Parts: sequence; C-alpha cells; structure tokens
Amino acid sequence: MKRYLFLIVLVGMISCKKEEPSEVSPSDRNLQNIKALRKELTEAPYGWKVLYFPKTDSLLFANKDEILEKDPLFRERYGYGGFYFLMKFDDKGTVQMRADYDSKSMVETKESEFEIKQNTFTQLSFTTFNYIHHLVNDRFSGNSDFMYAGRDFENNLVFKTASYIEPAREYVVFEKLKSPIDWEDTRNTTDNALTESYKNRKIFEQMKNPQVVIRKGSRIFFQSDMIVRSTRGTPQYNQFLREIIEKRYYLFRFNKKPDLVNPRIAKESTGLGSGYVGTEQGLTFRTGLRYTEKYIFRDFERRGDKFVCELVKVYDAILKREMYVSKHLYPDGEPTYFVAEITDEEM
Repeated sequence: MKRYLFLIVLVGMISCKKEEPSEVSPSDRNLQNIKALRKELTEAPYGWKVLYFPKTDSLLFANKDEILEKDPLFRERYGYGGFYFLMKFDDKGTVQMRADYDSKSMVETKESEFEIKQNTFTQLSFTTFNYIHHLVNDRFSGNSDFMYAGRDFENNLVFKTASYIEPAREYVVFEKLKSPIDWEDTRNTTDNALTESYKNRKIFEQMKNPQVVIRKGSRIFFQSDMIVRSTRGTPQYNQFLREIIEKRYYLFRFNKKPDLVNPRIAKESTGLGSGYVGTEQGLTFRTGLRYTEKYIFRDFERRGDKFVCELVKVYDAILKREMYVSKHLYPDGEPTYFVAEITDEEM
C-alpha cells in the first residue's frame, strides 16, 4: 500500500512540473537583453571610456623576419589605428560624446540619440549624427551599430560590428570611468582622461625618429633603426607621413642588409607595425607589436620622454588561459622581464 501511495505522489509531482513553463520565450528573452544593456550603459555614474579600432589586421607586419618590399611599394600596406571617446548615456535615449580627433572635439560635447534593439545580437545603435559617424566611410570602415559580444576578463563591455565576419578585425571596448574627474569639462580643468590620452598620442606623433627596442635584461631581441619621419622627403613622401599620422599607424623598421655605399639605405628590411591610440597612461597598440605569438606588446606607459611596456603573466579566469599584459596595468602579475621601449633617437 505504501508503495502505491509513493507512486501516486511521484506521478503527481511530475505532473505539476510539466505544467510549469519550461523556459522564457524568445521575445521575453530579447526584452531582458535589451533592458540589461540599457541599464548597464545608463547607470554608469561617470560615463564610459570607449576605444574603437574600426579596422585591424593581426597578420599585418606581425612577422619580424618577413622581408619588406622596397619603398614605395610597402607604403600601401599600412593599416589603421584607433580612436578614444568619452560617452554618457541617459534613460531618455540620448548620449553625450567627446572624441580625441582634435583639440576642438575634446571639449565640444555632441549630443545624439541611441537605440538598443535585438536581432541575432543585442545591438547599440547611434541613430543620429555624432563623432562616431566621422569614421563611417570607405577609408576607416567604421560602423555606428555595435553588437554586444560579452565581457572581457576586466569586466569591460566588448562589442563587434557587422563590418567583418572574420575575428580580430576590429576592437570595440567600453570601460566605465572611475571618477567624475575623468569626464570633467576640459575648459574648467586642465587634465581628464581624454586630454591625457590626446597629449600622449601627440607626444608620440611629434617624435622625430621613434624607434623600438625589445629586450630581456641586456639581451636585445629586436631593435628598429630606420628613419621613417624624414623632414627632407619628397612631396610624395611628406604626403605619406601625413597619411600615417591620420591613419594612426606606425611601422618600426630594421635595416637588415644595408647598402654598401650608403648604409642608411636598406637593401633588405624587416619590421613590426600596429595601429595605435593615446591613453591616459600612454599608448595602446592594436593588434599590438607582435614579437612572437606569446609576447605581444600592446599597452605602453609614458615615462618622461619614452613609452615602456613590460610584460607580466596573469590568468584569465573567463577564457581559462594565461595572458601576457603590461605591468603598469597589472602590477601584481608574474614578471617575464620582457620589455619594449619606444624612444626618440637622434638622427
């Protein structure tokens, strides 16, 4: 008898469970995703720092042993760098924005409208004109629709766009500002996150002969030595110099086989290149100066008149892997003693 009663109770429990809804409907899930992203964006107390590299190529000038074409053939291969924005979102659907394009865009806040909608991804769309739209053209291949892709191991928001199917072809990261000072109107205060990043980028771009050395202790693994920013170039070469600054891309070249008559001329050269943008601490290169698959130098700290990236090892709990990052961002990381330094060498 007890056995039959147990079976009856068990059947009743199963029947009750079947009557409960098994999962959230697709439309409700979409609504939840939209609300969650809107809440995240609008409730950041001081706003957001946004780094946007609209066109990256992880294979471009990423092999230190590749023999480069002679001038001017390889110039057409130069890539593109990134841009720094400050953004504040409100629950009325408006966003305030400043950008690092020039001294005017740093202080002049543009207000525009945004929407969050759901297709395959939860999508943040800038629906009226703002600084982002300056990059929406054939040259930079920018996009004003950002698709939410998740979080990185620092808990920053990571986005992608529909511009590329391939991975690692763009870089869009939203990081919460940590202080009201980071947003302050630069007409009332001398320094904030945007002005510091702009200043650091300008220091690099005004170097007359920037060179990079990659070393571990006293042992040098790579050292560029070729002059790129010549002040005595032809009109065509001077146009090329203006273009690489506009593109925010730099190639550090090594004269592997100097000409016997004029050693400054390279019969064969190699190099490491990447797009860059200024940050509060110094410079960020994306996809980075790639010495090897393991040792990629991305985030540089400005120390006086030079930029330094010292790699340390940390563990990414999200991807469950070890990563090599800059010591000034992760001072508790395990030392590797690999250092890259960018300095302005005398010509």
